[in-house]
Amino acid sequence: MTSTDKRPKLHELRAALPELPFDDDGPVFRAPWEAQAFAMTLALYERGVFTWKEWAHALSVAIEDAQAAGDPDRGDTYYAHWLSALERIATEKGCVSEALLARRRVEWDEAAHATPHGQPIVLERTHGLPAATLDVYRAAIYRIDAQPCIEMKIGVENRDVLALLETHGVESAVFVTTFNPFGRVLTPEENAARQRVLIARVAEMGLRALPGEGIDPLDVWSAEASLFVLGATEELADALMSEFEQNAVVFVERGGVPELRVNVASRSLSE
Repeated sequence: MTSTDKRPKLHELRAALPELPFDDDGPVFRAPWEAQAFAMTLALYERGVFTWKEWAHALSVAIEDAQAAGDPDRGDTYYAHWLSALERIATEKGCVSEALLARRRVEWDEAAHATPHGQPIVLERTHGLPAATLDVYRAAIYRIDAQPCIEMKIGVENRDVLALLETHGVESAVFVTTFNPFGRVLTPEENAARQRVLIARVAEMGLRALPGEGIDPLDVWSAEASLFVLGATEELADALMSEFEQNAVVFVERGGVPELRVNVASRSLSE
């Protein structure tokens, strides 16, 4: 996208937010994180997640909340309010969960305390995967083509999934795909062929599976055909994950809370 492509969008934003710090070259930022927060907001708007009117309202509420809590309103906290509004509207629109935001705040706080003064703060990899990759997995929607359709989110209790396990008399299940092994993008034909192998493998085991899809709520990456394998144990989940070269799968037990299960092989591949 060229700079001329962005001007109409920035003009609309400036009209919606006349107090936005601007100069002749565009938005003004005091620190890199402010520019990153702005860019994330612009990207979400461009994908149709919210309108500028909705954003202006979210930012106004964030500022009002901060002032009610004692913010001195000297002008240097504008993007702190911006970030609060971004977190709130992203949660309301289903782009991220409260649990994920809370976990990421703790991780950044711990990373900040562990980083020597003057050095950049970097989140450590978890199980060998970058934090950003794990965030994508945790924010995704895992849809099971049951009757009715069931949508799972990592870490969110799902009574429909629990009922599905009980109906089929199983203690656990795994949601797995064969698409794009270890993040390597394949053609649709290659992915479809791999998925057929998975379907045949599960059938050979005598297990029942329901089709599904892994879906990005922001539509950045394409939906991935998947299987919800009923009766799969943790051992089988790991075996399928290894055989079909997946970074992670979604495992769920009778508690009804889908959990992200990461492939231990991802550590060596990412180092």
